Amino acid sequence: MKRAMLLGSVLLMVLASTIALHAQDLSNAAKPKKHRFGIYAGLGPNFYFNNLEVSKQYVREFNFAFVTRFMWEPGHNLSLGLETGYNGLYSIKEKPTVVSEAKISNAAIPIQLVISMKFLQDFYGSFTMGQSILLNKVYTKTPLGEQRSTATNLSLGDFGLAAGYKKSISQRLYLGAELKGFYSSKLDDKNLGLVFLTGYRF
Repeated sequence: MKRAMLLGSVLLMVLASTIALHAQDLSNAAKPKKHRFGIYAGLGPNFYFNNLEVSKQYVREFNFAFVTRFMWEPGHNLSLGLETGYNGLYSIKEKPTVVSEAKISNAAIPIQLVISMKFLQDFYGSFTMGQSILLNKVYTKTPLGEQRSTATNLSLGDFGLAAGYKKSISQRLYLGAELKGFYSSKLDDKNLGLVFLTGYRF
């Protein structure tokens, strides 16, 4: 009799433990998985604040920017990451004579750290700092022929500020837009862009 009671008690304890573990597994499965990393990409127009002294009247001030951003988002208001992309600064097209032509374009490829802070529900602000590869392309055409050249420089102290809005359209997918300012210290270049972003968290 005692053995039967002991065996019954053990079976009841095993059954109760199994039910409790199964309930905990169901509870954990019902909770949404936290995705702490995100990758964002965006494209949009920008405006260059013209500070050139030579050929200023020939400067095309509207260009475009492409942004790629990898972020660590631990679930708090603050997140950190790395940003790169392509930032068109300005282009010049000059045609002094019928048979001569000159084209110049300058762009920045940033490699910068990002600090982003969320405020309200879907709004955020971010600050970027780091280096940029400056890409300069020149094309000239004269009666003697055509010439093309490309040069690169490194700008060590570049900064950016952005204010944006992003909205989740699913558990992982985000859409948004941001107003983004950029400053390159090498030649005192500044522009302001409107970038439309899409993001995926994993």
